[in-house]
Amino acid sequence: PLLAAVVGAQHAEERIGCTAIAVDGAATVDGSAFAGMNADSSNADYRLTFVPPRQHAGGERPIFTFNLTYPRWVGFGRGEFFHPKAGQGLSEPVGHIPEAKSTFGYYEATEPLMNDQGLGFGESSCAAMLVNKFPGDVKDTRDVPVGLLDTVTMMQLALERCITARCGVELMGELAETYGFVPTPGEPSLGSVRGQGAWDDAGEAYTLADAKGEAWVFHVLGGVSDITKSVWVAQRVPRGHFALVANDFTIGELPSEPNEEFLFNREIFRAAKAAGLWDGVGPLHFSKTFAPESMAFESPAGATPIPLYASLRRWGLLNLAAPSLQLSFKPSNDEYPFSVKPDKVLSHRDVMGFLRYQYEGTEFDLTKGILAGPFGTPFRLEGGPRSGQVARGIAITRTLYSIIAHTGPQRQLAWFAMDTPTTSVYVPLYSRSGAVSTVYATGHSSEFSRNSASWAFNFVNNFMQLNYRDMSKQDVYPAIESWQDTIDEERKAVEGANADTLAKWQADVQQKVTASWWNMSDFLIMKYNDGRVNVPKVGRSPGYPQWYADMVGFSNDVHPVWVQPASQPQASLLSEIDGGYMAPRFQVPQLWDPESSSWTYHPLPAASVSEEVQQLASISPGAASDAVPFAAAALSTLAALLAGVALGRGFERRVSRSTTGAGEHLL
Repeated sequence: PLLAAVVGAQHAEERIGCTAIAVDGAATVDGSAFAGMNADSSNADYRLTFVPPRQHAGGERPIFTFNLTYPRWVGFGRGEFFHPKAGQGLSEPVGHIPEAKSTFGYYEATEPLMNDQGLGFGESSCAAMLVNKFPGDVKDTRDVPVGLLDTVTMMQLALERCITARCGVELMGELAETYGFVPTPGEPSLGSVRGQGAWDDAGEAYTLADAKGEAWVFHVLGGVSDITKSVWVAQRVPRGHFALVANDFTIGELPSEPNEEFLFNREIFRAAKAAGLWDGVGPLHFSKTFAPESMAFESPAGATPIPLYASLRRWGLLNLAAPSLQLSFKPSNDEYPFSVKPDKVLSHRDVMGFLRYQYEGTEFDLTKGILAGPFGTPFRLEGGPRSGQVARGIAITRTLYSIIAHTGPQRQLAWFAMDTPTTSVYVPLYSRSGAVSTVYATGHSSEFSRNSASWAFNFVNNFMQLNYRDMSKQDVYPAIESWQDTIDEERKAVEGANADTLAKWQADVQQKVTASWWNMSDFLIMKYNDGRVNVPKVGRSPGYPQWYADMVGFSNDVHPVWVQPASQPQASLLSEIDGGYMAPRFQVPQLWDPESSSWTYHPLPAASVSEEVQQLASISPGAASDAVPFAAAALSTLAALLAGVALGRGFERRVSRSTTGAGEHLL
């Protein structure tokens, strides 16, 4: 089956869980490095603002924890945006550290994005074997360090004080060792891996890029009492390479000492042994040591592991960047390289495409199958029955925004798309500007407003679910490309302009894009009203696609239709499927046995059947009318025989398990 990764209720409700990318400048058309992410959350304060640079007269910097909900912070000293409104109390600090003499300005949404020196961030929360106590948490009686600096605070401090990515990772490492790291409040949840405790969303991975064209990946988690307050590691993205993090650590074997490519806590080896996570034999593999084994990590204990939650995204984007490698799908994240060299040099438009990707053209294509509906929506509901599984997309419905730091010797800016980038427009945020229009600085998840860019993009995306195929291809995707072309053309004239001219243009683009998307929403309501298509002629019914009608047995019987799952479409439908069909080539784990902490893999369809299906899928529509009936009959007979063999063997295996006392599999 094409269902690939469990997205349970715990992830549907997570504070923030993201896909982060990093690209070295030697891999790009203009020498710029890239860092960024899709910020995915069901409830967070996504309003965009610019925190101004400041001079400080010494003293101490207050430290806060950020649970990310609205309003994410209330107080003074970070711009008028954060001043208290009626009924809002000031945010209370949890501690203090020495203040810097001066701090840089930076863009911030739910999390910090990019500073006025061209240093930009991405972020992705990860499972970890160690987690510190939160400040003031008297209920936590574990013998572990107290961490002061949370996910957002670490990013803020790096952007306030650093120009380069190397400075950023060195500073975050020093701060983590000195004050201790804690994850976003409310995110970590206790789980189990082969009987040992581990925590989901307890560690953090950051991606950083700077104006030198350098990119880094940084991992951090809790510490070990009397050894270090936090464990951390950073790896430079190799020259000309692309890397990504998808909610699971990716850095592998470490050298014995820090060097130009690897930086880490010098107590990392002692901490690993003291925590019982490493025996000291051979090189220390960071991810295999400090992250729970993804194939067996239950969160919470007793739940089915979700290894494909990370590995599918890694497989998809690494192959998209370097298709010549033909990386096989592996369910474990540890089996993929840290980075790959793209087959071609990348532009910012290519990177936008990465963060909009829905596995199109692969066997995991989110626009295909019954869950995509008759009109091929790539977006899925989350949560629900614990037995349910869906592929975890790069961009999903609860993506709050997408950010790409595009920074190098020639230019330093961030590209910001409100809501899920697949149906949104990236607008530029130049590091030397700071201009944010009110429509991007406004928005609340529980208050609909036509004064908010977020609600404009949210409305269009949600309305598209009625007929995603037609709305995307005929209306929304062309409008996105038109806007990206227009912005790219206009920015050539303003990149060298004075700060005021650049700021005005930047804010105007935000206003114009938002206005156009509200016009788009009104147009779509009219055009697709009542299940019809009303442009250019009113009242045309698109009807169900033929392949969908045939698949569900649409007929003259008007009773409700019920269907059974099938691992592949009927051969007679292959020529009718929009965009073609890609037969499964890779096995995915199907049944989890908690007693043995092991997976059962279902076999793929017999090679002869898959080959025949692929052959039929490539037949032209004209030839298919003659070839399909005979092939369909042959396939039907062969499939019946194979099904009988499979059922018989399956029965034998079940009998064997029941007689040997094996645990019942969770479906």
